[in-house]
Amino acid sequence: MTTLETRIYTYPPIPLADISPLEMLILTNVLECSETDTGLVLFTDFGPTNPIRVARSELIDAFRASAQFAKEPVNVFIASRVLALLPAGGNAVEEDAMIDVDLGEFPWQFVVQGIVVRSADLGEVTVIQWTNHPSQRPESYGAGVSLITARAIHHASSEDILARFRLRDQALPSAASPAAPSDTGGTLSLSGIATIDPFTVKELEAALCIWEAMLYFRGLHQDGRPVPDTIVRMSEIWDAVGWRAMRLHVRALVPLALDVYDGLFEDFEEEGFTFDFDFAPAFVEALHWSDEGAYREGER
Repeated sequence: MTTLETRIYTYPPIPLADISPLEMLILTNVLECSETDTGLVLFTDFGPTNPIRVARSELIDAFRASAQFAKEPVNVFIASRVLALLPAGGNAVEEDAMIDVDLGEFPWQFVVQGIVVRSADLGEVTVIQWTNHPSQRPESYGAGVSLITARAIHHASSEDILARFRLRDQALPSAASPAAPSDTGGTLSLSGIATIDPFTVKELEAALCIWEAMLYFRGLHQDGRPVPDTIVRMSEIWDAVGWRAMRLHVRALVPLALDVYDGLFEDFEEEGFTFDFDFAPAFVEALHWSDEGAYREGER
C-alpha cells in the first residue's frame, strides 16, 4: 500500500532560546527543520516521522541538559515511557546504540504547545498540512489547519471547513447572478470573492499548489538565498499585509493560474511536467506584486 504524501508548514518560527535541548532533539527528528535568524522553522515535505530513531547517549544527554524543565509534559513522557524502560547501560556499545522513540501518545504538536506555554513572545503557532496520494487522484487530496496556543490545539480539516462553508452558503439569500469582482486596472482584487462560486476540487488543489510555492520562495528569501526581484517584492508585501491577506490573494489568483495552465497543458504533459512541482513555482515566480495583489507583467 502506497502511503500518502504529507507536507506540513508552520508559522511563526520558534525562538531558539525558548526550545529546550530535548525539544530540539525531538522536533528536528520528527520534522525537517531550518534554523533562521528569527528562530526554528518547522516543516516537512514527506510527513512527520514516528517513531524517531536516535542514539541512546544523545537522548540521555538532551534529557539531562533539559533538567530545568523536568516537570514539562515532554520531559515526563520521555522519562516514564522511554528512559525508564532502557537497560542500565554502562559501556560504550550500549551508549551508542540506536533506540526507537514512539511518539504516538505524545505527538510533536504537544511538544510545540509546551514551548508556547513557556514562551514570553510566542503566542501561537499555526500549522498548514496538505496530504495527497502519489497517484494524484483528485479524491486523494486533503488539507488541514491547526492553531496551537497555550490553551489548546485547535484543528480543522479541509472537509470540516468546506462543510462550514456549505452551511453558510445555504443560509445566504439566492441571487440570479453573482456580483462581478471590481475592476482594479488589471490587479487581481480581493473584493467580490465571497460571491464567486465555491471552490471545486480542482481549484482547491490549484490554491494549495500556489500557496506551497509561495511558502517555498518566501523561505528561500528569508534564508538569504538568491531569489528573483518578484519574490523579494512578494515577501515585502507579505510582511506588510500579513498572512491572511496573502491567503486571500491566492484565492484571487486561482482563476488566472488555471487559465494559463489550460493553455500550456498539452506542452506540459508532453514534457512530463506537473502542475504542483513545475507550473505553480514558475507561475508564482512570474507574478508582480502591489499592495492590492498580484498581476502579470503588462496587465496593469
